[in-house]
Parts: sequence; structure tokens; C-alpha cells
Amino acid sequence: MKKLLIRFGQFSIGSLGAALLNLILIPVTTYFLTPEEYGKTSMFLLAQTLLIYVVYLGFDQAFTREFHSYPNKTRLLIQAMLTPLLSSVALITFMCLFASTISNWLFADPNYHIAVYLLAFSSILLIFERFILLFVRMENRALMFSFYSIGLKLAILVGTIFALLVFEPTFITVIYGMLIGQMIGDVLLILCQLKLFRKTSLVLDKALIKRLAKFGLPVVIGTFLYSLFIIIDKLFLRYFADFNELGIYTAAFKVASALMVLQVSFANFWIPTAYEWFEQKKPIFYYKKVSDVVMFSIAFFFLLMLFFKEWIVLILSSAYSEAQYIFPFLCFYPLMMTVSETTNLGIVFLKKSVLNIYVSVIALLVAILLNITLVPLYGAVGAAIATGTAYIAFFLARTFFSMHIWEGFSVKRHLIVTGILYGLSLYSVIFRDTFLEKVFILGALMFLILLYQQDIRLACQFFKRKENKNA
Repeated sequence: MKKLLIRFGQFSIGSLGAALLNLILIPVTTYFLTPEEYGKTSMFLLAQTLLIYVVYLGFDQAFTREFHSYPNKTRLLIQAMLTPLLSSVALITFMCLFASTISNWLFADPNYHIAVYLLAFSSILLIFERFILLFVRMENRALMFSFYSIGLKLAILVGTIFALLVFEPTFITVIYGMLIGQMIGDVLLILCQLKLFRKTSLVLDKALIKRLAKFGLPVVIGTFLYSLFIIIDKLFLRYFADFNELGIYTAAFKVASALMVLQVSFANFWIPTAYEWFEQKKPIFYYKKVSDVVMFSIAFFFLLMLFFKEWIVLILSSAYSEAQYIFPFLCFYPLMMTVSETTNLGIVFLKKSVLNIYVSVIALLVAILLNITLVPLYGAVGAAIATGTAYIAFFLARTFFSMHIWEGFSVKRHLIVTGILYGLSLYSVIFRDTFLEKVFILGALMFLILLYQQDIRLACQFFKRKENKNA
């Protein structure tokens, strides 16, 4: 357990550092840009998100699944990268041929060709970035992983600040700064890990590629559907509201995503650890305890962020003050994503990646239905309610399918806590009564501690024994 905690702490350094740099980037951009301009920037981020989810073709997930069983790790890395790299050529060609159309779709202006070209060519570097970081992570080189993660985010931040200081502060300046910063960071990462690509055969191993594709291609279908799920709110705001509403919503979403530091830190530590436990045939008790601890921790931070939401949103400029009311529902994104990492293990362990397609379809249908109903009437508020509810549906679907094919464990407390948080978020967005809201949040915190008191007591006893042993 001590080794696990040390490893988690080392992985968390990178996640915390990257999250801090992301948080710094939010006020930097919102200070210079109006909500309308920031809304256009968010459309670029939307396109980049979609690109990231599609370009790997599920081979990144297949790589992690095969890592512990395949003897030659660097060969596995190269073979897993070849198919995404070859497919990126077709993607780049498509984006360059239709640059004007893509520019008009993103920014309501067909003249931003260079941004589209840079985004297209950055896909090659994104593939290298993704697989190198996965390789380092799966080898449990936590400190190195953290160093690289922070370095990449720092490069984006520096690139953005430099662009804003040197050129006219517009949305396209921010986009160029972020893209060039990311590309510089990726090139430096490749140079640092150049040894992985030396003396390695580029000849396709058809048997291995077929095995990777068998696991990865169902994942990419689910991933594509999931990518639609996570961008559907922005698309509806783009076409049923305006760039101003989209800018406020995106700023609130960025702040709420600060909780993703917990998800990223946990996933970086948990995925290789869970695979190790599965190989060692650890009993279900271990997985349940991890899931309970994660639910308590993320819900605790969720409630703290709700309690101080008006202060947190101050990192944005006054033009984004409306963000504080839609912020709570957006916190369900990191909450549900993090907890579902512990409840979807049956899908992963039993290689039933096709079930991810069903999960994504369910979440996407919920998101579309609610966005169609709420966004035309309530704008950013409606999109926030739709997003929060859809992520809960995502968690429920992921958990149901996993537990159906695996021995699984009880998630009753997860459901109780989720219901309480949903009620608080609904109260916040509808009534906007600060005093009563804070009373309810404090009550929820007390209930959360009571609900998990046995787990908290066990954790305290564990650390007390460790202190006595080290004394």
C-alpha cells in the first residue's frame, strides 16, 4: 500500500502541475478576450478534442492492454503507432482540402486556413505525444511522466502568453500561440525519448496489428461516439445560441475541469495498477475499497468547489460572472469520469471493448435529447444541465455493463452521493440563493463524512500504524 501511495503521489505531481498551468491559462485568455472571442477559441478546442479522440484509432488503448503481456515493449510501441500515423496522412489531406469549409464551420469565417493547416499537421505530433506518455506511464516512471506532462502544458502556456504580448489579442492569436506551443513541446518530448525509435524495425507485424485492431477498433467507434458526446453541448450552443453564450459556458467548463486533475492523477496511477492486480488475481475487496475512496474524495472536492464557486469564478474577468451559476452541473464531468474508472473494470479486464459503444450511444442520446430541449430555451444554463445529466448517464451505463459481465461490487453509496450532488447543483442553477445553498452544502459534507466514516476510520488507522512503525 505504501508503494501505491508513493506512486500515486509521484503521478499526481504532473497532474497537479498541468492543472495549475491550465488554470493560469484561463484568466490569461479571458482577460484579453471577450466572451464572444473566447467562444471562437473554444470552437478550435472542440475541433482539437475531436481530432485527438479519432486520430489514435483505439490503438492507444490496445497498446496499454497488451503492454504487460508482450515481451518487446519498444516493438509493441512502434507497431501500435504505425496505423494511427498512416491514417493521419488521410486526415491531413482531408483537412487541407476543405480548410475553408472547416474554418467557416469553426469561426463563422472561411479565411483562417493557416489555423486549420497547423491543426491538421499537429495530429502527427499528437500521436507521438500520446504513445510516448503511455509508454512512460505503463512503465510506472511516475516522476518522468510528471515532468513531461508539466513541460507540455508549460510550452502551451508560454506560447499563448508570448503570442498575446507580441500580436493583437484576438482569438486567432490565442489559437496560433497554443498550437505552436504544443508543437514545440511535442518535438522536445520526441527528442528526449528518441532512443525508443532507434534501431527498431518498421516492418508491419500483421499478427500483432490484427490483435491490436481487434481490441482497438471497437474502442475507436465508442471513442468517436464519446467525442461527439463531449462536444455536443458546444455544438448546440454554437448553432442555437451565440458565441457569447458559448464563451461563458466554455470558461465555466474550464474551471470545473480543474477537478479533472484528480481524474488524470488517479487514471495514470490506477490503470497500470489495476492490470497488475488482475494478473495477480487480487480479490474484489481491493477494487471496491479503491472505488469507495475515490467516490468520497472526488465528492468532497466537488462540494468544496460548490461552496466557494463565486470565489473560484473570480479567476475569470467580470464579463464571465454568469459562469458561477452553470459551474456546478459542469463538475459532474470530472466526478463521473473519475468514479467510472473504478466501476468499468469488467469491460477492460474481459476485453469487451464493444460495450463502450453502447455506453457512448446511451450517453450521446441523453445529451442530444436534453440539449435539443434545453439549449434553445435556456442557452448556457440548459447546456450545463444537459451535460451534467449526460455524464451521470455515462457513469451508470458504464457501471451497469461492467458489473453485468464481471463479479463486481455494490455502488449504492455512489448512487446516493450522486443524487445529493445533483440536487444541490439543480438548486444552485435555478434559485441562486447563496445563503441557503451554503447551508445545504455544509449539510451534504457532514452526511458524506457520516456515510464513509468506516472507510475514513480505516484510513486513519492505516496511517497511524505506518507512523508508529516508522517512529
